Amino acid sequence: MQITVVVLTYNSARTVGACLASLAAQRLRPAEVLVVDDFSADATLAAVDAFAVRSGLPIRVLRNGSHNISRGRNIGLAAARTRLVAFLDSDAWAEPGWTAALVDAFRAEPALGIVGGDVVTAHASRFAEAVALNDAVVRELTVSGALLVSGCNMAVDLARLGGERFDERWAHAEDVEFVHRVERRARWAVAAGALVWHQSRVGPRGYFGQMYRYGQWKVHYTARTGNTRAVDFVPTAVLLGAGALGLTVSPRLLLAFPALSVAETLFVAGYRRAPVRLVPRMLAGWLVKNSGWGLGVLVGLVQQGSGRPPVPRREEPAPSTSAWPAG
Repeated sequence: MQITVVVLTYNSARTVGACLASLAAQRLRPAEVLVVDDFSADATLAAVDAFAVRSGLPIRVLRNGSHNISRGRNIGLAAARTRLVAFLDSDAWAEPGWTAALVDAFRAEPALGIVGGDVVTAHASRFAEAVALNDAVVRELTVSGALLVSGCNMAVDLARLGGERFDERWAHAEDVEFVHRVERRARWAVAAGALVWHQSRVGPRGYFGQMYRYGQWKVHYTARTGNTRAVDFVPTAVLLGAGALGLTVSPRLLLAFPALSVAETLFVAGYRRAPVRLVPRMLAGWLVKNSGWGLGVLVGLVQQGSGRPPVPRREEPAPSTSAWPAG
């Protein structure tokens, strides 16, 4: 079985070379790589063209220009010439056995419509390393199945989708919404050997903005699908509760929110036996991410109550760091 790989790009000149190099190094080379570019203003397309010439990787460039990730994914699906289509982000790179693991999973279970794999964070800083440790424990203890399939590491069997495509009204969480909708028609699975490395944010500002947007879209996803996890609303509940009690009872109760982050940090540090040097950054990471997520969920609830979903916003590409392999 052959597989096409779709790579969405937007001002990805600094990272797309490593992404494409990982595809050229696959033990099972893709039949074609479709680069769907969102009108990049940097040297992204020049980097793609140069890599195609020197590598011999079959690359075709398509244009999006809508600043809509879901539409970019649909453009790739529509242009694919193979039954199996995989997605890899331009700020990620795949292990050499990635495509083979995806194809083997479909071959082993013909009823599958979607196959995903593990996404491992490539730390861009010590702060990112601390955040990744926090996140790993959260995923291990709380994350449900559908969230294991990410758009950064996902393959689909077009013959099994029954015409389903990504919903272009979704700027974030488009992957989990897609899986939720498709699983009513076709099964999904996670292939153990389909491993992808994904570039992390670097500092607090990047993580805060990311979690704020994810919090907004999490509310939209919950309202659309009915899939509710109480843990997703804990930061917002503590944020609101601490604010209300601090204003009406005692200002000291405003410390309830940072106290939550301290408690979570101590738990994770003990659970994973984290190095002492990481603990202060872990605490800072919890404060940043809980604040961003809590505020994002709050804004999302207000938007949902007013009937106005979040406004799509194009996410900026990841910065270039030493975490990247040579492209």
